[in-house]
Amino acid sequence: MHIALLDMPQQYGEKDFHQFVFDCWRSGGAMPLRLSQALFDFRMGRRGAVLLIKGLPLAQQALPRTPERRGATCNPASLFSRKLMCVVLSQIGHIYNFAAKKDFDYIDDVFPIFEDRDAQLGTNSSFLEWHVEDGFHTAKADLAALFCLRGDRSAQTYLCEAADLALEPHFREELTKPNFLISVDPTFQSNDDGTREFHCAVLSDGKDPEIVYDPAYMRGVTPLAQAALEHVRSCIDEVYQSVTLEAGDLLLFDNRRVMHARSPYQPSYDGSDRWLLRALLLESYWKARECVSELALPSLAPGRGAAHGVAVGQSRQPHNVGQSEAV
Repeated sequence: MHIALLDMPQQYGEKDFHQFVFDCWRSGGAMPLRLSQALFDFRMGRRGAVLLIKGLPLAQQALPRTPERRGATCNPASLFSRKLMCVVLSQIGHIYNFAAKKDFDYIDDVFPIFEDRDAQLGTNSSFLEWHVEDGFHTAKADLAALFCLRGDRSAQTYLCEAADLALEPHFREELTKPNFLISVDPTFQSNDDGTREFHCAVLSDGKDPEIVYDPAYMRGVTPLAQAALEHVRSCIDEVYQSVTLEAGDLLLFDNRRVMHARSPYQPSYDGSDRWLLRALLLESYWKARECVSELALPSLAPGRGAAHGVAVGQSRQPHNVGQSEAV
C-alpha cells in the first residue's frame, strides 16, 4: 500500500504538534478508499467497538532493534511509523496524552523491559491483567490504538466488550455504584495533593455500558463490591476474544466499552522483541474541559474559546485513490 501523504516533509516531533497533526489530518485524503471507509464506519459505530487494520507500511528503511530501555526509542524508522499512525488516527479523533506521565510522549512505545517483567505494566512479560487505559482519570481515552512494529507469535492480545458480560443481576447492580477504589498506576507522577486513589463505579447503566476495570489497581470497598469485581473476571473468561498482532497491524478499540489484556510471553531482550506504538484519542475535547491542565493537548492555542474567521479558497483536485491492503 502506498500512501502519498507520507511525502509530507514534517516528521513526528520536529515542530509544533498541533501543526503536525493538522498536516496529518489534511493528508488523510490520500489514503486508500477502503481504509478511509473503514475508519469512517468505525467512527460512526458501524463496525462495532474493535477494528483491526492489517498491512500498513512500517518504515522507509529497515526497522531498528527493539529498544531495551526507556528513552531509547527515537530514530528515523520509528518516526516514520509514528507519522503514519498520526495520519490514520487524526481521521477519527484527537491524539493526546497525560502531562503527568513520567516518560511523556504523545505516542508511547511498548516493549519488554527486564526490570518490569513481573510488574503490572505494558512493559512486563507476565500476564498483563485486564484493564481499560487510565480508568482512574475523568479524561480517560475514548479510543485506544496499538500499532505493531514487530510481533511475537506467543504474545496474544485479549479483548472483551462490557456488553458481552453475562453478569448476575445483583452483581450488575452493585457494579453501577461508586463502591470501588481505583489507584493511579506507576507510570504517572504523584499528584500535587498526594491523592492516589479515587472512588468510582465499574459499570454504567444500559445495554451497551461503559466500564472502568483494572483489578491490578482496583478494589471493592465492601465484601459485596469485591465479590462483584471478581465476578466480572469470571464472566470475561467466558466471552473474551484474542488476536496475535503482526508487524503492520493497527488495532483500534473503544476504551470506554472494551477491556484488554495480554498473555505472558518470553522476550529475549536482544533487540528482536515485540514492539508496539500506543496512542490515546478523545472524540471531543469537551469531555476534558474540567481537567485541561492535566492533559497534553495539541490544539488549545491560540485563543481558546474565541471565534476565528477563515478564508477558504478554491480546493485542489482530489488525490487518486489506489487499492488498499487488507482492513
